[in-house]
Amino acid sequence: MIDLFRSENVVVRSLPAADVSRWVVTFDNYGIGHGFDRAGFGQEFLRQAGVSAIHVMGAREDWYQYPEMAAAMAAVREATAGAERVMTYGSSMGGYAAIRFADAAGAHAVLALSPQYSIDLQKMPSEKRWLQDSQRISWRPEIDGRIICGARPVVVFDPLEDGAQVARIQDDIDIWPIRLPYVSHPASTYLAETGLLKSLVLQALSGEFDAVRFGGEARRRRRTSGFYLSNLAMNQPAHRRELAFDLAQRAVNITPSSPLSGLALARLLSVEGRHDEAIEKLERIVASTNRAPIYLMSYVDALVAAGRFEEARPHAREAVEALSHQAHLHVWEGALLKSLGETRAAVEAVERAIALDPQPQYYELLEAYRDGVETDDLSQRRAARWASRVLARLRPVMRGIRKV
Repeated sequence: MIDLFRSENVVVRSLPAADVSRWVVTFDNYGIGHGFDRAGFGQEFLRQAGVSAIHVMGAREDWYQYPEMAAAMAAVREATAGAERVMTYGSSMGGYAAIRFADAAGAHAVLALSPQYSIDLQKMPSEKRWLQDSQRISWRPEIDGRIICGARPVVVFDPLEDGAQVARIQDDIDIWPIRLPYVSHPASTYLAETGLLKSLVLQALSGEFDAVRFGGEARRRRRTSGFYLSNLAMNQPAHRRELAFDLAQRAVNITPSSPLSGLALARLLSVEGRHDEAIEKLERIVASTNRAPIYLMSYVDALVAAGRFEEARPHAREAVEALSHQAHLHVWEGALLKSLGETRAAVEAVERAIALDPQPQYYELLEAYRDGVETDDLSQRRAARWASRVLARLRPVMRGIRKV
């Protein structure tokens, strides 16, 4: 393991295999971790496959907007000079980088799973999944401008989640699009579950990738995927609730140990008012996932829906502490505190959110809370409605954070 380039913001780490005629250059996805004392994206998979790899690692979720990226990519190009095949590879934020840095890395091929064109609101005003980061980052025109890519990227994505982003990519360059509705973001979860990820990476690297054949096989395997069926269940309209339950139960039957499949069924149970069943399932999921924040949040949602606000409080606090840099989660916790009649604590929670991300809607919420500081005698029913409305507004943002 050799660091080819290192700065405060970026490390380029080389892990050569026996075969150095082909290289995969990977880029971190969002949420992979901060700092450099960790594995790169796909590191263990590529090692086991005997593929030489270079891992480009950012210090934070800055979408690679660093002035030294040109020097980092020059180090990649120098290390792979003379190789028969070089492929850049990444998922979501990493897919963004795999496409945008392909030429600078000297890549012959690109594999991007659920890539973004940009999360800059000036370019993609409807993109709200990474709102806090999009407004924090200083977008560099030489990186986040129009895409120039000599290779034709293979792009696997859910058009319901990332269709607008991929359409913008296609405005700039030609791609091999593999559209897989209801596999969610990122598509790598579905590909791994169905056993398609390894062959996709190796075929794209070798140049033997057949987009039509792969797309057909990927769609054929959907009915055997608990992850796909659970996403399909959660996207059913209210008048198809029976179908939604059927799909969610089939997902659990196919992958009974999958927390994602169980989560879909539990959420549906909660919506139907079957609170005890939903909470029981979520308690098991939370325990089996070592209390991962994404499942704790759903557990709190279910407790709130059941009117068990006091019971939800410590679990909400735990989730927020685990992801304290996410402003919207402080607002989420504030809604729960408001439902408990603790308006002063709710105000403080929203103030923490504003310190992280001064969104206009947070100020509006803060003003509404402050107006109610002296009137903490709201009924539980009214409080429940209030919390539900706030949680409903935040859930699309929270979903974006949880999936990448």
